[in-house]
Amino acid sequence: MAGAGSLTPEAWEPRAAVERLSLLLVRLLLFLSLATIAGALAFYVFKRDRRYLRFIAQVVKYTIFLTLAVLVFYAFERLVAAA
Repeated sequence: MAGAGSLTPEAWEPRAAVERLSLLLVRLLLFLSLATIAGALAFYVFKRDRRYLRFIAQVVKYTIFLTLAVLVFYAFERLVAAA
């Protein structure tokens, strides 16, 4: 009964640990960016100041750039590991 949380020998490999840690980091960054966007949106709703909308746009832009950079890094890592 090997479930998703089971500790198989493959799970103890350093590569698997690094992949889990990096995926956790990506999830944490996405959660923080969504929380930041929600907070800025709440400030905009209460204060009606357009600078919060510009801030949201910047957070979205940099979150997309960072996500694309991480995806390119993962793809490059898979290509190098396969060779």
